[in-house]
Amino acid sequence: MSRVTDRHKPDDEDASRLKFPQSFGDEDTQRNMLTISEVKLVLESLDNPPDNAVYNKTKDYVDTFARFYDHETASNVRSSFPNPPFQFFEQVQLVNLCPMEAEEAKALVPSIQVEDDQLQQYLDDMTRARKAQQPPA
Repeated sequence: MSRVTDRHKPDDEDASRLKFPQSFGDEDTQRNMLTISEVKLVLESLDNPPDNAVYNKTKDYVDTFARFYDHETASNVRSSFPNPPFQFFEQVQLVNLCPMEAEEAKALVPSIQVEDDQLQQYLDDMTRARKAQQPPA
C-alpha cells in the first residue's frame, strides 16, 4: 500500500507557470488584479476610511511600497505591458516590483516569455514614467 506524500502529489499552484488556484482561474479575476499603487489610490479615495488595525496596516504597507502616485501614471504604466505578450499576473508583478533589467524581471517573474530586448524597452518606459511623476505631497 502506497502513501501519497507532498512531493508526489500534483502541483495545485505554481505562479512561475501561471498555474493558480481555481479562485484565480477566471480571466475576469485576473484582469482586475490590482497593483500596490492602485490599492493605495483606492484607499486614498475612501470618504470615510475605517479606523482599524487591518486598514491601518494595509495603508502603511501601500504607502511604503507604492511606486506610482497618481491615477493616470498608475494606469498608463500597467497598460504599457500589453496582454499579450504579458499575462495579467505578470503585468501586476512587474509594476509592483519595478525591476530595472530584463534579467532581473525574469528572475522575479519566471513565467515571462518576452525576448530580453523587448522586455527591456518596457522596463525602461516604466522607469522613465516613475522618474517623471511628481513625488507625493
